[in-house]
Amino acid sequence: MEFFQQYHIAIIGCLFLCGIIGMSWLTYKEKKWIKNTYKKEDIIALGFGVTCYGLSSDQGPPKTYRGFLLIHKGGLLFKNRFSSIRFDVPGKSIQKAYPASSHKGARLYKSAVKIDFSTSPKSMNTIAFKLSYPPQWIEIIEKAFIKNSI
Repeated sequence: MEFFQQYHIAIIGCLFLCGIIGMSWLTYKEKKWIKNTYKKEDIIALGFGVTCYGLSSDQGPPKTYRGFLLIHKGGLLFKNRFSSIRFDVPGKSIQKAYPASSHKGARLYKSAVKIDFSTSPKSMNTIAFKLSYPPQWIEIIEKAFIKNSI
């Protein structure tokens, strides 16, 4: 017990350093997957540490998935960090991107962005993300997909 009292600052520092190294390793792993899957010139925007709340067509309350959001020339891709869950939205089906405070009736954070897209000629679906600087992401999505389709 005396050891912890004398070296508590060093132990806290080591735990903090381990956390930073772990996050860096996960980001490196995700970047490597992206580099192997997409060409550099096809990538428009990339965000790490994004939370996805799933599709509005899913049953039950919103689920939270954490991973990265990739906007590429073909559309939008969210990949979960620890599982194989992916949400791939084709760019030509994206109808609207806007800030939101709720998804499927559940309250979200202020930094949430919802994207409406068509799954067939008669049906629409919505996906929601929590990310930093929502206006910037909305502008990127609109420039890449919505304004080009009009």
